[in-house]
Amino acid sequence: MRRCRPGLARTASVTSSAKLQLAPQITEAQVAYQNGDLRHAEKILRSVLAIAPTNVDATVLLAILCARTGKQSAAVIYLQNALRIRPDCYEAHVALSTLLFAQGNPEAAVKHGERAIEIQPEELESYRHLARDLTAHGRSAEALTYLNQALDRFNDDPLLYKDIAINLTDLGKTSEALAAWQNALSLDPNLLIGWLKMGGIQIVERRFDEAILSGREAVRIAPDSADALILLGISLVERDGTREAERLLRRALEINPDEPIAVCALALALQAHGKFEEARPLLEQTIELLPTNGQAYHALVWGKKATEEDQPLIQRIRSASEIPNAGALDKSYMHFALGKAQEDLKDFEGAMTDYDRANEYAAEAWYGNVPANREWYTRLVDTMIEAFTPSSLEALQAKGLQSAKPLLIVGMIRSGTSLVEQVVSSHSAIYGAGELMHWHERAPDIFDLEAKSFDSEILLREAQSYLELLERLGPGSPFVTDKLPHNYSVLGPILGALPNAKVIHVRRNPIDNCLSIYTTAFNYPPDFAQRKEDIVFWYRQYERLMAHWKTVLPADSILDVDYEDLVANREDVTRKMIEFLGLDWEDSCLHHEHNERNVNTPSVWQVRQPIYKTSVERWRKFEPWLGEFEQLCSHT
Repeated sequence: MRRCRPGLARTASVTSSAKLQLAPQITEAQVAYQNGDLRHAEKILRSVLAIAPTNVDATVLLAILCARTGKQSAAVIYLQNALRIRPDCYEAHVALSTLLFAQGNPEAAVKHGERAIEIQPEELESYRHLARDLTAHGRSAEALTYLNQALDRFNDDPLLYKDIAINLTDLGKTSEALAAWQNALSLDPNLLIGWLKMGGIQIVERRFDEAILSGREAVRIAPDSADALILLGISLVERDGTREAERLLRRALEINPDEPIAVCALALALQAHGKFEEARPLLEQTIELLPTNGQAYHALVWGKKATEEDQPLIQRIRSASEIPNAGALDKSYMHFALGKAQEDLKDFEGAMTDYDRANEYAAEAWYGNVPANREWYTRLVDTMIEAFTPSSLEALQAKGLQSAKPLLIVGMIRSGTSLVEQVVSSHSAIYGAGELMHWHERAPDIFDLEAKSFDSEILLREAQSYLELLERLGPGSPFVTDKLPHNYSVLGPILGALPNAKVIHVRRNPIDNCLSIYTTAFNYPPDFAQRKEDIVFWYRQYERLMAHWKTVLPADSILDVDYEDLVANREDVTRKMIEFLGLDWEDSCLHHEHNERNVNTPSVWQVRQPIYKTSVERWRKFEPWLGEFEQLCSHT
């Protein structure tokens, strides 16, 4: 299989003497060009063209020189002349394609790029060059067309898969992009950008264990790369590896002290470990380095109660939110911060205005303003209800695994699951593993939403894999928590495959619960969290499904805990939870704020505080601006 020659299409080496058999004068001009002596190169080329005005090689090289020195119009004329003399001049078509893209004539540019491919179809660079220009001008879908054509001929080139992955990512096709990166890395395991980009996608998709592996590979390849250290550090924070993460991020800052991502990541790692005061100067440094970093502003405000003394910070955030080049995600974080500050200062109308704007920006940043998929979620709930009946669960439990290690803490998001986990994991027999994505990553393989059925063999196999994951996270611990709230949607399958698992179901005042969802800046928000009407819809589906589980699952496998009861009667409710698990009482469970485990949810600050009552009946402060949440008043 032919390989592309290095340097084609973007430098003067496209006119290499080996390919074009250049005259000595043109070779001298090319060397001068490559050495940066543009004036000497131009002088030689003009002297050649004065003697031989139809010399295509000199004409193309002079065009490239003109383009480099800002004379694009002249460059286009020279290239058009070259093509009149030699219509199949590959280098002229390639160079003219790039110039026409730059001049805003993409249709003509594509024609020349396609002609270059026709002239040299066995040259990988023909395809990559046109695709790169299309990518640079926001036309990733078209770029993929040419890259996929190249794949038919060059399926063993890692850089081709790299280009494909980049364009798939631009189009939001992250699963396909991951597969492309994996293909690239199978061909070149030392492709640093592959591990970095793949790890970044894995973090966004909350596949943190895989992101850690990608980060370790990146550090292996480039131990002094700040980007590699940052990737591994951020991944470890999400998996209770704060101490190693701190070391890695501090090392990244030694390499690049002014890297705002590293500074902010270190601050967030410290906050996850409860070191709010140590994190504060780093967050302020992040803002100095990058005034539009919304996450840093949000973390500053979220880590303390705002007072009148914070008005300068509030005004600074307000000004930053109006910076034209601030992205939607950063503006979202800023307005969530402003909403929280206004709420602390008891300006509830102003707070709701900022929360509304925050959610508008979040919907744009995370989901491109595409509405939440209610139809899909309704099918999921219907599938659970129709597929998991008393008889099907009885048959499944007969084959189930007998481990009692899993302790699932479920409920609607923002119901208090983080607090419950922090409390129970203060017991020496319980390891707090945080939110695990295991079941939701495997759901597409297990469930058929169209047929409203499930594959019991895959389910049992994944149950075994789940137990192995819990053992790795909390080796030897009698219980390991999984506090992904949304596991309520798959409780039947989990308890069918793991009949001895225990579930603590956390409930909260519906309006308080939904208001908390709407006013929270999630690191990885669900698609329904940005619109009040969608939050109400999801809440009602949650209620419908939990009502079903209560009728088909053993009563002794699920303990209901009301958030308001935990706040009002801390010791009684905590003792009830510990008794439900069959454990002896430990006084440490009454001091959850001293629990040093990592917390990487939006509740990172609250769970470090003694239990407080300010979140109970919070909705009444916002009663005039509840909107669709008023539909839940009958529940309250």
